[in-house]
Amino acid sequence: MNTALRASTLRHAYVRFALALSPVPVVVWLVWRGQPLAAALLFCTVLTTMTIGTLVPRCALFGRMIKRLPQAGDQALLTIDDGPHPVHTPAILDILDRHRIKALFFLVGDRAAQHPELVRDILARGHEIGNHTQTHPAGTFWMLRPARLWREIAGCQETLAALCPGQPPRFFRPPAGHHNLVTSLIARSLGLRMMMWSARGFDGVLTDVPAITRRIALRLKPGAIVLIHEGTPVAVEVAEAVTSLLAASGLTCEPPASLAFRDDEVVVERRAAP
Repeated sequence: MNTALRASTLRHAYVRFALALSPVPVVVWLVWRGQPLAAALLFCTVLTTMTIGTLVPRCALFGRMIKRLPQAGDQALLTIDDGPHPVHTPAILDILDRHRIKALFFLVGDRAAQHPELVRDILARGHEIGNHTQTHPAGTFWMLRPARLWREIAGCQETLAALCPGQPPRFFRPPAGHHNLVTSLIARSLGLRMMMWSARGFDGVLTDVPAITRRIALRLKPGAIVLIHEGTPVAVEVAEAVTSLLAASGLTCEPPASLAFRDDEVVVERRAAP
């Protein structure tokens, strides 16, 4: 990866962090001036803002993100996180073929390197791959320093681009959707757009397939981006139920590569997401 690009991006990232910490001296000064209530108010305001922007997946406070499809009409997009999986990926690909649905697979770099044939099979069947970090540090990703964030995102991009040089990822999704104030900056510098979702059933933590499907059905509408996972105890069952739901909904799931996201459309999505 371009070392000059890395250095420039990390420099801007640390500047962002420094600016985010700039209220700290003001808080200290207010305490010193004998205004603890004002200091507490400022501290709580900054902390709340940072927490919401970091831990609420669809909050675009720290950068643009895609939360719905740009086109009007009857399209939806199925996205599948956390693969490839040696058992689930082949089964899910067969299910998608049967329902004639194309999906966007957000892959983990280390897992892709272990199963390169599955990555190529995903693309050969008309689907698209996305960047889901190199090691998927779901519990800590939001608190990683810029240099480690760069390694996670750039490392996955390098891994997937090496496996499929003609079809490198266009989109990035952070683990669990958690991101901090420099995640979008780093993704954008690597030519990636951060994509979240508008319909999910929490299949990463729940195992009740009908309940998962009902949750997705409630938010399934034109322009929806649907999220399901591989690597869970019910991954294949959820994939079957959700693809059946999509097939019966009348919505079309075209190849993700046919979706052209322009800069102005991403801005509209940021404002208009439900």
